[in-house]
Amino acid sequence: MIPLETTPLYSADSYPNRYWTAQRNTTEWSVFMKELTTSGNAIARLELQLLAPTLHGAHVGFFDSHSLFADMVARPQLYLNGTAPLNVTGAVHSCVFDLNESTGDPGVCTDATGTDQDSFLWFDELHPSVQAERVVAKAISDVIHRRSEKWITWLS
Repeated sequence: MIPLETTPLYSADSYPNRYWTAQRNTTEWSVFMKELTTSGNAIARLELQLLAPTLHGAHVGFFDSHSLFADMVARPQLYLNGTAPLNVTGAVHSCVFDLNESTGDPGVCTDATGTDQDSFLWFDELHPSVQAERVVAKAISDVIHRRSEKWITWLS
């Protein structure tokens, strides 16, 4: 799992959006998401370590998307290449709602267009941007073709 606490939805600085408009303790949500993704990834790694020896002839690896996204947050200049200033806290398509507003309403939305979109890590308040997806696709392809071992831990 990626570090969801860095998404606009689960960050400590979150705002009412299409996914949640009710009052909430955003710091608590952010801490909870960090705990959830960290422990979930640890459990997945342990499960794969137990599974790997039972799959004779298979090559099992754990792709660390959490660390990859954490690196994108920490060093966006290595991953984002749009024409707008690099942005790891906002979104290509960001919609702000009033507190307790119906999520069926349109909200007040701002959209990045053209090549500015490649400056953002997030597409909306929850999902990675197209540029982030390109980065993940390249990293996975590099592992499959053995061009890089950076984000993989081989378990068998």
